[in-house]
Amino acid sequence: MSDSNTTTPKLQPPSLLKSAGLIAAITVASKFLGLVRDQLITHHYGASLVTDAYFYAFQIPSFVLVLLGGLGGPFHTATVSILSKRVKDEAWATEEVDVLVRTFWTVTGLIFSVAAGLVFLFAPALVEVLAHHASSGLKATAVLHLRWMTPMIVCGSVVGIFCGVSNVYHRFTWPSFAPSAINITLIIWLLMLGPDPFGYALCVSTSLGALLQVMMQLPDYISLKFKLWPAFDTHSPDLKTMGELFFPQAVGTTIGQINIYVAMFFISQLAAGGWTAFVLANRLIQLPIGVLTIALLVPLFPRFSRWAEEQNTDALRHHFKQGIIALWLASFPMIAYIWLVAEPGIALLFERGEFTAHDTQQVAIALVVLSLSVIPYMLRDAVTRVFYAYNDSKTPLYVGLGAIVINAVLNAYLVKPLGVAGIAGATVVVTVYNAVMLTWLSRRHIRSLGFRLMVVPTLKLVVAFLVTVVVTQWTMARLPQPAYTTALYNQVIVLAETGGMVAVLYTSLVWLLRVEELTLAVDRLRARLRR
Repeated sequence: MSDSNTTTPKLQPPSLLKSAGLIAAITVASKFLGLVRDQLITHHYGASLVTDAYFYAFQIPSFVLVLLGGLGGPFHTATVSILSKRVKDEAWATEEVDVLVRTFWTVTGLIFSVAAGLVFLFAPALVEVLAHHASSGLKATAVLHLRWMTPMIVCGSVVGIFCGVSNVYHRFTWPSFAPSAINITLIIWLLMLGPDPFGYALCVSTSLGALLQVMMQLPDYISLKFKLWPAFDTHSPDLKTMGELFFPQAVGTTIGQINIYVAMFFISQLAAGGWTAFVLANRLIQLPIGVLTIALLVPLFPRFSRWAEEQNTDALRHHFKQGIIALWLASFPMIAYIWLVAEPGIALLFERGEFTAHDTQQVAIALVVLSLSVIPYMLRDAVTRVFYAYNDSKTPLYVGLGAIVINAVLNAYLVKPLGVAGIAGATVVVTVYNAVMLTWLSRRHIRSLGFRLMVVPTLKLVVAFLVTVVVTQWTMARLPQPAYTTALYNQVIVLAETGGMVAVLYTSLVWLLRVEELTLAVDRLRARLRR
């Protein structure tokens, strides 16, 4: 064995603030590329049969690549949970850790290769179930897209493990940038080769992006002295623990994805473009949410796991409280901005080419409703990581089972009369349910997560948010409209003025109300500038 600390260099973890800043910067770049990707898709295809087919088909392989294999997914979480307890201060892999990791990705790679083959074979049946009410043309196109994207299933089964390995050794650059791979390949394809009637540009470039996502993780993996050939040490107790963590969380994630499939089933009865409108709205809301949660929770999770192992509940509680308030601090102005400029903002981003004013209106409606889920979404994600830190992936699973029933009932009653607003509203209710139930059940592991200490700062944030919305709306309604010669310039000016006012007014109010997390951030920034 080569796991002696006397022969292996020591691991020097960076500060949490530095890690969060790096991850945030990379995630912002990745989300920007995602926005450019969506602009190109809507420009060439609008909200149409082809885009509906692509987004329907994408939901199946992306379940493995994004949800199971993404940052915070079951593969990533199981890897981080176990390795963070095995890797104390070694700068690279010991033989024991190397064999464990290689066995994990070998086993999962084989299992999901079989799954990919089954999806390819039964693609028509899967599409028939998920898009039951859709036209025959949409179903045929979705089957074509799904078969082209089945390699994503294999890629997703290993990429989360590679990202988890890098994170345990405090390497965050490539794991954080990996989700942009699909954006890069799709953008390059559309710019160089253009669109085609059946959407090959979308599905083929997406599969190539999944392969690129795996390749991005290899430099860190190899430099940490992990080997690339398979291993089969299936008797390792750590592998068993990984499985015990992975499978309940994977089932729980599957339950969450079933909620999406339920929504797809009901929304397929709407006119073509309805599912695309919801997907675009969800991606827009995920843009800032993804930046904030990934930047803060990804570097925090290994610490949560260590504090849980050491039974250091005070440290876990303190950083949980600071993390939640920091997330909400940044979220409220985002929600205010969405409420104030949703429709003109979407028009500026997408309304060109094949994307119409009606498409803009549909996306805006879904976006405003989905914004109500931001606060409970972040609480749910943070509390879920507390459960995983205590190696409990079953409780989130059981909570998710209840969410399926609630979601199905709400969609059955809301989607047909309310359209995309109905599916968005059901999503909000399910998110609130998950957050409340997980928070209440967290007392099994830690007596208190410090919610009483969060009441006052949360109320301050709510007051700042409401005052910002009212004052900004009142002021913007009375300002003279810009008189530029083109509508584009007018839109940009109005959006910039509104955004600037929201940022200045909200930040000033939070500062005057003395919210501790803002004060800490300002103090750290000042200290950094003085260096």
